[in-house]
Amino acid sequence: MHLVGGLWVAGFAYRAAALIGAALIIVAFGVVGHSASRGLLTSVTVLLHVTTAAWWFGGLWVLLFASWRPLSDLAPLVTRFSRQAVWIIGVLLTVAPATAVLLLEFRFDPALAYQQGLLTKIGLTAVLLTLAGFNKLILMPRLVAGNGSRIWLRSTIAAEILLFAGVMGTTAYLVTYRSPHDAADAAHVHPDEIAVSGPICIVQPWAPAMPGGARTGAGYMVIVNNQPVADRLVAASSPWAEHVSLHASINDGNIARMRELAALRVPAGGRTTMKPGVYHLMFTGLYAPFVAGDVVPLTLVFERAGKVAVTLNVRPIGGYVDDHNH
Repeated sequence: MHLVGGLWVAGFAYRAAALIGAALIIVAFGVVGHSASRGLLTSVTVLLHVTTAAWWFGGLWVLLFASWRPLSDLAPLVTRFSRQAVWIIGVLLTVAPATAVLLLEFRFDPALAYQQGLLTKIGLTAVLLTLAGFNKLILMPRLVAGNGSRIWLRSTIAAEILLFAGVMGTTAYLVTYRSPHDAADAAHVHPDEIAVSGPICIVQPWAPAMPGGARTGAGYMVIVNNQPVADRLVAASSPWAEHVSLHASINDGNIARMRELAALRVPAGGRTTMKPGVYHLMFTGLYAPFVAGDVVPLTLVFERAGKVAVTLNVRPIGGYVDDHNH
């Protein structure tokens, strides 16, 4: 969706139709990554967060370029922006903390890297709000009254844009290399914990963390078939990846290779183990790399049992065999 939206914006630049591409880009933030793993409410708060932040950031650029125009053009634009900003920033300051609280599940530990990143964003945002307040309460009234302050306004707007860049850079680092969940959470999953009940039970679903920039990932679990007849895993999907496929690891001489499977059989009243070196789910085209502590939503499709929702716990790298050599 990010790619399609970006291409759409580029193709319809400077036209109203470009707003469709912008909407696709914004919606994509709410359907992939950490936000999607925490349900609809978090997706909605993320969408509102991104939308209001985009309005603020875009508005600053408009004001910066307009600051070189005649005062008769600049003053009405400044007044309009100031009025809208009160409501937009109010929404932003409501949904931003709500998003953080939902992602952290009402827990906060300043010793963790993700929470430290949030504190950095809070500090940058506090300075940003201070400058915004200075502009609205002091510089903009003087400008509208014709008392100058154009150079000061231009400088503070440029400073706000730089602070915004710092906030966005911190956010990009957090969503790519850090997780909003304590990395120790996944390590405490009991080996016999049942993640899903019913005809098909999934025991200890997990995935190894991937290095930053990785476009592939793997998923493992034990599939327990409680049905009196055999079943087959025939498909899988996840909002974290463009495609999820089933693979078996085979030895070709002394070389370990992967072979894609159309289905994986689970015997009646038995179980099939997906583990490194045997079977695994391959995630290709990851929207964000797996980070230790993440929880990755996954939908499995069985021939008889139908769809089964699973959550993979991402564990730290180390102690697991990497079988992703083709």
